[in-house]
Amino acid sequence: MSDSNLENNDLISAIVCTRNRGDRVVETVKSILASNHLNFEIVVIDQSVSGDTEQAISLLRDDNRLRYIRSASEGLGRARNIGLAEAAGEVCCFTDDDCTVPPNWLTVMGCVFDLDLRVAVAFCNVDAGPYDPEKGFIPVYQRTDSRLFTSIRQKRFARGIGAGLAVRRSLVGSMGGFDEMLGAGGRFPSCEDGDIAVRALIMGHHLFETHEVSVTHFGFRTWQQGRELGRRDWVGVGAAYIKPLKCGHWGFLQVPAYEFWAWAVLPPLKQVLKLRKPSGLGRAASFLRGVIGGWRTPVDPKTLLFLPQR
Repeated sequence: MSDSNLENNDLISAIVCTRNRGDRVVETVKSILASNHLNFEIVVIDQSVSGDTEQAISLLRDDNRLRYIRSASEGLGRARNIGLAEAAGEVCCFTDDDCTVPPNWLTVMGCVFDLDLRVAVAFCNVDAGPYDPEKGFIPVYQRTDSRLFTSIRQKRFARGIGAGLAVRRSLVGSMGGFDEMLGAGGRFPSCEDGDIAVRALIMGHHLFETHEVSVTHFGFRTWQQGRELGRRDWVGVGAAYIKPLKCGHWGFLQVPAYEFWAWAVLPPLKQVLKLRKPSGLGRAASFLRGVIGGWRTPVDPKTLLFLPQR
């Protein structure tokens, strides 16, 4: 798939959800405004406490492709749904407020959805910006090929992240959108991106991951921050992954079983076998905490969304 062959001028919506980022989100928006796609809009959903982000974005609001929406809501899942409701494009591309995108990002992601009308969710690669690897890391996602995923059992090989996410608005809307209890600021503070992919596959839609375009992530974490992030992530994964099982989708069991073993159990086990002090033990505990919390939370069996508790 090459973006040079594209002649699709349909409107694409780029959505940036931000909270307390201040002027740092400006570089994200500028990079999207530099897109080579012929027909796009940018929707910024700002959940910030202060007005710093709004003031920073005001410098760009003369561009009529940009729409800024201030929201008193909380949670990334909620912000993504607000973005979908405000967007005019059928294809909606999300990136984080600490990322920049290349000029062909919208074009390549739009092409993904032209390949197959059953594709509901897509991910691209996420590369790291400059950083000192001795002090910490930047979360990334990199694959060397592009692949279409058509069944839930294949999800264990698809692990794209929300910094490079796109959805087909009509299909995701028919699923009820993103789960607002998942994601940063939600009850379960991660995995709203993985959850939308899982639910799409369970509902008979397709997932696509492309290696042909990458966004650049500047979200540096120290090693201590990384441990905290890992705990939050695994709580979210546990909560998200118990939902299908609660609703009788037992074929999905192989996905959490595989990921729990491959990413939470096996790495520290290998360290023990090499007579090293194991690290990452908190992943398993956090995953189980998410599973228990998710099991105790009501789920809509049709949409696989957590239901608000009264």
